[in-house]
Amino acid sequence: MSTFPYVIINAFTRTPFGGNPAVIIALPPSSLSQPQTFSDETMIKISLAFAQPMSVFLSLSPDDSTLLDVRFYNGTHAPLICGHGMFAAVKALCTNALPSLGQLGPEVKLRMKTGTIISAYSVTESGSEEEKYEIALPATPVVTIPDVETERIASVLSEAAGRNVQVEYVAKGEGKMGNYLMIVIGQDENIGDMKLHIDVLRKTSYGINIITNVTPDADQVFVSRMFAPAEGLPEDHVCGSAHTLLVPYWASRLGKKNQEEIYVRQVSPRGGELWVTWDQDKGLVRLKGHAKAFGKGDFTI
Repeated sequence: MSTFPYVIINAFTRTPFGGNPAVIIALPPSSLSQPQTFSDETMIKISLAFAQPMSVFLSLSPDDSTLLDVRFYNGTHAPLICGHGMFAAVKALCTNALPSLGQLGPEVKLRMKTGTIISAYSVTESGSEEEKYEIALPATPVVTIPDVETERIASVLSEAAGRNVQVEYVAKGEGKMGNYLMIVIGQDENIGDMKLHIDVLRKTSYGINIITNVTPDADQVFVSRMFAPAEGLPEDHVCGSAHTLLVPYWASRLGKKNQEEIYVRQVSPRGGELWVTWDQDKGLVRLKGHAKAFGKGDFTI
């Protein structure tokens, strides 16, 4: 039998009951390198047992003491990347909450299953004692949906809401993010108060359904919610990867400058706040925010 330490971190929040929770689990070194010695089947069982929105498994790379291999599981679903899971992992690593993974500095490098390496940081801003964390994800261009398909998707959303919803624009992610659907609705719509029959959104035929609009609040540029019933996730409390579409779209539409930081919120029932920038030169979306430790312990299998 083996014992594994874990921590639960709420990403994109300062509070114990806000943001998006993830359980971060430390595995022995080389467990996730190739050939992988810690089985997918075991990670699925652990994820199902924790029943958190995301389980994040970390293991030190055998060839670089500053690099960690990472896997994400939401029950049986294994996304290649998870923004909030990665964000929560950075909090755990930068605060040495999982000592078996070593003492890491303010920069953390995470290697996805695809081999992509993503850097993340702890950030202390001038004049503030609050520590924030930042990850940089590849920006996702969006592809406009044809009018006929836009009308169909608008009809699905209205059915889910039980009333007519004003849909302004519909697009999907490009390339590998083609399963992400972005629905822009009218400014008069209150996304946070929308009561949706979430299972109806399966009819969009997209795994990830993002609903967004601008707000009249000068300090809060846009808000969003994300639903993924077809992926076994009715609503994602705060979705990092959704912002790889949202930030470039809104920055372009609203005339924001290259690398101009804007404050946005995801208005799910738990809610979350992010400070985001679009680095057009490097093709990256930077997500910055707070993270709150919720619990820790060990389990034995």
